[in-house]
Amino acid sequence: MNSSIFKTLKDNFVNASSQNNRSTVELCITELSSGNFPKAVDLSEELIKKDINDSVGWATKALSQAHLFDYHNNLFFLKSSLTSLDEFKSKTSLSSKEIMAVEAIFVTTVLDRTITLVTERVEEVIELRRKAMAEKSKARAAAIGAAMSAYAGSQSKSDVGKMLGYGGAIAGAAASSHFNSNADLLNSASKGVFGVAVANISMTVGSAMTLKRNLNELDFAVRDEATTTLKNWINTLAFLYQQVIENLLVYGEELKKKNVFTKSFREASINIVNAPEANQFIYLSKILGIENSIPQFKELEAHMLRLREIDESEIKSSVKTMQFVAGGTAVLGLIVTSAEQDKGEPVIGPALLWIGILIYGFFSWKPLGKAGELKQSVNEFVDAMKNFKVTSDRIIVENMIPQDKSLN
Repeated sequence: MNSSIFKTLKDNFVNASSQNNRSTVELCITELSSGNFPKAVDLSEELIKKDINDSVGWATKALSQAHLFDYHNNLFFLKSSLTSLDEFKSKTSLSSKEIMAVEAIFVTTVLDRTITLVTERVEEVIELRRKAMAEKSKARAAAIGAAMSAYAGSQSKSDVGKMLGYGGAIAGAAASSHFNSNADLLNSASKGVFGVAVANISMTVGSAMTLKRNLNELDFAVRDEATTTLKNWINTLAFLYQQVIENLLVYGEELKKKNVFTKSFREASINIVNAPEANQFIYLSKILGIENSIPQFKELEAHMLRLREIDESEIKSSVKTMQFVAGGTAVLGLIVTSAEQDKGEPVIGPALLWIGILIYGFFSWKPLGKAGELKQSVNEFVDAMKNFKVTSDRIIVENMIPQDKSLN
């Protein structure tokens, strides 16, 4: 944002101030225009101390603090600026058009600051996600190393070789678990950071909509600055939204890799629609009115509804059936092998054992019944998410739905 825009308020503010305060008002506008916002706050408070009903002091305080807030340690600056703006509007003698200009510059300032803060948070999430993927890669490498060490140990003819091989396998497994744990922690951290970013920008939706509606009522300089900031704000929304989608895709891709026989697959699949990644996607989609600008959103909602309706008990039943078929065949193979050993070289038993293993592998790839429906639903949902692209031109301010906690 070009802070020189504050100069457009100078004449109105000076004229609305008492003769004794005009030099302070001019100095405050100068500090605002040069970007020295802490000093501008001090000068604003000086005006208010002289006269608590000085509307210009309240206005300049609101504009100054709007450039200093963040959503962590300095949120009080935003709250204070909103209070100051209300004080200005209740005390001012300016015309409605002049008040609108002050409000427009205030909202433009808040949007500009929000753009910076949200961009920083999204970049933080991207870095956390990159580190998590690196930890996952280390975990896979450690797991492979563990398997190779175990194989080497099993093939060694010396006790020392076996000890070294199995020791390496244990160390590799521990390392793999450690790296996976690190990746989970990083992913959890990214969810929290992302959640804050989504909440932050949602607070500004109502104000952005009001600013857009009032653009034609503003003088050229203010309108030009507000239009530029609105465009940048929409680009930031598109950037954030695309990363929200990417975060949900990371969850989905990890889910696709899970073994359908495991409890973690069942729980993660059924809970995907209630996961933080999915909630952030739905929440932001509704705020942005995406269903009115991107028809494919309805398809995604249908996929999520199917996942939500799946009964976990039916999944368990399907898994037990597949385990019985695959496991039963393998166990039968072991029994037959044992019986055949008494008569010579086993033939049928080992074949049954391998058939059981192959059946297990086939079911992992193509599960039966409700478990198969669940895996297919997950795959279809992830594929639909991959094809769901959002650009800034598909984010339309008029379609947005302001939240109760908007800045308005």
